[in-house]
Amino acid sequence: MRAANKTVKTGRTRSHRPVGTHSRPEKGTPSKRNGAGRPRPGAPQAAPSSKAPRCFYEVVPRGATAGSLPDKKLRLTRRILFLGRRWRNLMDEALRDTGDNHARWVTLLWVDMLAGRANLGELAEQVAVELPTLVRLLNRLEREGLLERRALRESYREKTVVITAKGKSALTRMDQIISRTQAMFLEGVDPQRLEVAIEVLDGVLAKYARVITWPGKLE
Repeated sequence: MRAANKTVKTGRTRSHRPVGTHSRPEKGTPSKRNGAGRPRPGAPQAAPSSKAPRCFYEVVPRGATAGSLPDKKLRLTRRILFLGRRWRNLMDEALRDTGDNHARWVTLLWVDMLAGRANLGELAEQVAVELPTLVRLLNRLEREGLLERRALRESYREKTVVITAKGKSALTRMDQIISRTQAMFLEGVDPQRLEVAIEVLDGVLAKYARVITWPGKLE
């Protein structure tokens, strides 16, 4: 590593100037004056590559006490968000070698599950993307022969999509990769504690959605 201080040349003299004393550059842009792009001492470091350990910083809400109920609620929420992002990143990394990603997998998964019973708006809701984003992805998948559009319920105005034989083959390949990634993601979690975690999350989920065991009726 470079030393904490470095020598800066001027036209006439040489002086020692601590790194990080200049104005802060834009995020992700190396400093033009120090050439290192390092954060200020004590600032959170940029996320390393996925293969390196990541840091998760605990934050106590302003005005709250560590261990209080507001603190615990924030800690739970931040863990859900962090692990959700981490899970998606792991899936993207695992699928990259085959030219796939999470968006392609989850879209084909729901197209297969819904089996032509949903319009594009309902499909977008399940995939959790905006309709224009979904349409662009469906166009690519259709060009690759992984799915095809059809009229919905004998209607010429509403359209649906169904998975093709080639799409099922691609989905099966991706499912195998996802299964291995899921096993690794939850490796070492005690089964009994996992049940407790599911109960806690189900209690929160019930406030915002009605759980329907699939296969079932799309509502």
